[in-house]
Amino acid sequence: MGSDFSPVKLRDAPEAALRLASETAIQPTMQHIEHVSLSTQVLREIRTAIVLGDLAPGARLTFRDVAQRLKASVTPVREALLQLVAERVLSVGTGRTITVPLLTRAQFIELRVIRVALEGMAAEAAARQAEPRLIDELESIHRQLDEAKMARNARQATIQNRAFHFRLYEAAALPELRGMIENIWLRTGPYHRYIFADPSKHIFDNPGRRRTQPQHAHRRVIAGLRAGRPGDVRVAIEADILSGDPIILPQLPQDTPDRVQELVRSLPDLEMLSRALFGEKTNAPAQKQTGRPKGRPGSRRRLDLSTAAERRQP
Repeated sequence: MGSDFSPVKLRDAPEAALRLASETAIQPTMQHIEHVSLSTQVLREIRTAIVLGDLAPGARLTFRDVAQRLKASVTPVREALLQLVAERVLSVGTGRTITVPLLTRAQFIELRVIRVALEGMAAEAAARQAEPRLIDELESIHRQLDEAKMARNARQATIQNRAFHFRLYEAAALPELRGMIENIWLRTGPYHRYIFADPSKHIFDNPGRRRTQPQHAHRRVIAGLRAGRPGDVRVAIEADILSGDPIILPQLPQDTPDRVQELVRSLPDLEMLSRALFGEKTNAPAQKQTGRPKGRPGSRRRLDLSTAAERRQP
């Protein structure tokens, strides 16, 4: 009755049958590996676009448009975007449209406070085991950052700034902490585009820099590493994080008075922390030692989420 898979024919060609069975078993596995690899690549591309500010706050993303831009199929793009929604990097708006979130000032400041805590910890940990090679690499990265700023290349400056931070955090040898920091950078990444948009707001480490101008925080990080002072490295990286506030906050919508009061009650040291790290003088009375880290005096002053420019307006 002639079946292609009769026992006689299989015995006549055992190698062919074995090869056929093997290929049939391997094919779904290979397809799964290729799919996982493609999904990972798509996710990496989208993460990079977000953290570098290529996707503006409020941007609407569709599976088909992103797939066309990445020259990928819709399935891995859908998986990547939904994963970022689950991580709160992206949000789902009306009509189930995926968007880059628009942060309010209170949301941004809350994330920034988390950055100060986590990145300060990572910077201090890195300084405890820094090798000369790390210092050389950071100097090279910062030099490229300055070159990008002088060339008015905001995107390249953003790339080098991120490279500086994450090369430092990598040296901390704390991968779980580094993963948390990466997530926060993704949440605030779309706003990093504003930091280097106006080169006049930045200090270049060149021979023409006036002595009255403060040294760039990255240079202070490098100096702290070279001197073996982990505490100085932590304070410098914290100051670097805070330095973006005057540029970014004016771009963000204000919050309701109730939300501002909630933030003030939860973060009473917020304003004084900023002043201490920048070395600004305050009129606040001296505080008794309460066990807080040195250089972070407590304050119950009301936090004003408006910018200095807005406060000067009548």
